[in-house]
Amino acid sequence: MANDGFSIADAGDDPPADGDAPKRNRRDKLALLLSDVDLWRSPDGVAHASVPMGRHREHMRVQSRDCRTFLLTAFYGAHGAGLSGTALGETINLAEARALSSGDVKLPWRRFAQHEGDIWIDLGGGDPEGERRAVRITGEGWRIIAPAEVTPCFLRAPDSLPLPCPEPDGAKPADLAQFVNADEDGLALIWAWLLCAARPFAEGGSYPIALLHGEQGSGKSGASRALQSLIDPSTLTGRALPREERDLFISAANRHLLAFDNLSGLGDAFADCFCRIATGGGFSARALHTDGDESIFTAVRPLLFNGIPSTILARPDLADRALSIELRPLAQRREEAAIRGDFQRLQPGLLGLICDGLAAALRNIAGMKIADPPRMMDAALWAEAAAPGLGLAPGVIATAWRANRHQADRAALEVDDVAQALVALLNEQREKEGRDEWRGGPTELFTRLSSLVPERVSRSPLWPKTANVLGTKLKRIAPGMRAVHRIDFIAGKGGADGARWWHVRRL
Repeated sequence: MANDGFSIADAGDDPPADGDAPKRNRRDKLALLLSDVDLWRSPDGVAHASVPMGRHREHMRVQSRDCRTFLLTAFYGAHGAGLSGTALGETINLAEARALSSGDVKLPWRRFAQHEGDIWIDLGGGDPEGERRAVRITGEGWRIIAPAEVTPCFLRAPDSLPLPCPEPDGAKPADLAQFVNADEDGLALIWAWLLCAARPFAEGGSYPIALLHGEQGSGKSGASRALQSLIDPSTLTGRALPREERDLFISAANRHLLAFDNLSGLGDAFADCFCRIATGGGFSARALHTDGDESIFTAVRPLLFNGIPSTILARPDLADRALSIELRPLAQRREEAAIRGDFQRLQPGLLGLICDGLAAALRNIAGMKIADPPRMMDAALWAEAAAPGLGLAPGVIATAWRANRHQADRAALEVDDVAQALVALLNEQREKEGRDEWRGGPTELFTRLSSLVPERVSRSPLWPKTANVLGTKLKRIAPGMRAVHRIDFIAGKGGADGARWWHVRRL
């Protein structure tokens, strides 16, 4: 909604005395700046402003540095004077009050948006004047939209960089191998991840996690930079993990893609955070400088990691969401300048391929089916629906996805001590009793498994310390154990005393 000009006094102040006329005039002038500002609120109750910038509008949070900068520079441009902190603060509070009390409810987006069934991509400063052009993608195709006609409210992070205008027929899927040195299946999975990462969600939804790994000299960091530059380019490449979970969710709230370099260690808290970010979740904490107010950060975002695969694959909840892609050693080293030049030349065509894939997905997703669908089925269906837009044969992505998940499950369970103890338990049962099953109580199972591993393992921090913790662990590794080792476990209660039990068996 556009706002009519009115003074700070209209918001509830007593009319100023004659001696306060200069102060009143200054506030009135500043409040008048809001007359051409569209004030609105997001569904979670955050005040936003859409401010005029040339032929388009920039969208920002009212309580942001960008909004303060707009008010300061606009006031100086109109009146040739600066502003006191008090006057600026009162005007921002006024704008926030109007946005929250009478502003329309709109969705803020980062880089990718969904509007009336179409997908939009914010190109950033894509034209010579730095205006905000966008790509609108429908089931019929895609086209560049002029700044004044862009419908979604795109917000930008300070580190955001522009995307080039996509070009049709400017690249082939195999061209990506110049920057991501994967085999044929790995390249298919990279394209699957790109097409999923470019899918925006108004609500719900989930993203697969891309995990790039390989020996030294396989170009992991360079591949990550290339993929980030195709989805959500940023001045912040090669990010390290933040120190606190709160900072991770703040970062997720401010950009579409989160990319982390050289991931070599991941605690339980951050592993849980990444699961929530990939599948949609939030984080709550006490608001800064308050006694009891709560800040809530929610986001569902694509994730891109490179590093040691066991960091991710050893955690079944994360492994279930990951596409683990091994990069091959580079046959020949190239200068960074040459790589950048080739990427800049191909980037518009590669982005055009992503747009072609998204258009195909919008056309095909309603009737898409996959035989024996892998985990993260919705994401796999979307990628398979998009594949014809890239000229990929039906089933190529789905087949590579299933094989990748099986390999990842096997790799994860090979380094999982509890999984190996379960295999040893059933092997022992077969040798001693001729049975491929075991029944008993939770404490009995905990004791039995602990006896089957070396003492250094049972004493390590990673080994479950109680029967209850073991039960939680078994639930996490259950899908992989069924897929790789054909081992299943069932928990239940029975008997007069309602005692709990576990049944471990080979299928």
